Amino acid sequence: MPQRYSLVHVSDPHLSVLFSREHARSFRSLLRFVLERGFDHLVISGDIVSTGDEADFVLARETLDKHSLLDGQILTVVLGNHDIFGGPHRAVDILSFPQHIRNIELFSSAFAESFQGAFRLSDRSLYPFVKVVGPLLLIGINSIPPWSLWSNPLGTNGILDDDHFEALQSLVGSPLLASRIVVAVLHHHFNNAIADDISQSLWHRIESRTMRMKGRRKVLKLFADLGVRFVLHGHIHRNEVYEREGITMANGAGAVCDDAVSFLKFNELLFSYGYASLTRHVLPIPTSRPAPRKRYSAIKRQSVELVAFPV
Repeated sequence: MPQRYSLVHVSDPHLSVLFSREHARSFRSLLRFVLERGFDHLVISGDIVSTGDEADFVLARETLDKHSLLDGQILTVVLGNHDIFGGPHRAVDILSFPQHIRNIELFSSAFAESFQGAFRLSDRSLYPFVKVVGPLLLIGINSIPPWSLWSNPLGTNGILDDDHFEALQSLVGSPLLASRIVVAVLHHHFNNAIADDISQSLWHRIESRTMRMKGRRKVLKLFADLGVRFVLHGHIHRNEVYEREGITMANGAGAVCDDAVSFLKFNELLFSYGYASLTRHVLPIPTSRPAPRKRYSAIKRQSVELVAFPV
């Protein structure tokens, strides 16, 4: 086992050929920074593309390949709702939204190299999978349920289906879990959004019905049985570190776009000489399109949240 191992986590770059092309510029800037700084493994927890169209996947693949990141030893990805459903970018898209649904094969072929070294837990699906990277055991999870007019009208809610639970429960008690730091990677979040002001309260009420992880308690109980120490996710564009039921969680969304703090960000899970720490970094590098909602002084442009314990 290495004495030091660095895993960088980002989420929701929302790369697109047609929409918000500044996201790609910001993502490239972030990749250059973390590559120059150095790391051992990169995790992207969904919404890599924005529309789910093939052209967006080509853009994402070319971006990762240009930075020599299409390698299962240094890259792990899980899919987000935009990677399957795209999303309504114009008002007219809302009416035709179900027509934009893609299948998982487009995603898995675009990032095929990232699944090298992963062991599938089900014969029926690519997910869930496990992958040993350094001192960590990554559990890749698909939290994207099928589209439903009644329970998932915008394709944004999350859930783990029965097949996922059965496959993951088969891991409980495995010696592999005891020999590594167990890290779950999925797209959906476990934190409730908090409105910063009254104007945001309507959106948060909408979010509570259309952008939530269903069955959270059941999932957290499963994570506890698996000995999960960390959860890496995205979905809500608010980069943060928080805790649920003794498990440290990191939201990597807002790394390159939409977060109120309009600077590039990444999370780092660092194993060093028997200790694991989860750190949130906000860089003094603005995103390509700064959010106008708030201004931050220079000292606010860098912040760190740290959780450390012996392992």
